[in-house]
Amino acid sequence: TQNLLKHWQKLGKFRRAHLAVGAGIHQKHSEKPCIFSRTLQTSEHSDKVVVATGLNKGKKEIAVYGLFAEGTILKDYYSSAQVSVLNGKVEIDSAFDVVLLGRPE
Repeated sequence: TQNLLKHWQKLGKFRRAHLAVGAGIHQKHSEKPCIFSRTLQTSEHSDKVVVATGLNKGKKEIAVYGLFAEGTILKDYYSSAQVSVLNGKVEIDSAFDVVLLGRPE
């Protein structure tokens, strides 16, 4: 029960920090593992996220599909790791099979 609660708390924090999750345009990048982005661009808000599920636990590379410039600092809201975009992707080493990427709050 505690693990399930933590999971939903992480998802809620990510959604609260990124309007694109609820209001953005969805773009699917990969079926397996499931990787998609959501982007929101209005006169008042600009937000982008990349979400990946069904990944291997441990080291993983996630492409950012040109959404974030080289050197951009991103946060994985699932593991709390901060990473930099290098060669169009980020590397994350976590015990989770989910990555929730967005700019840190």
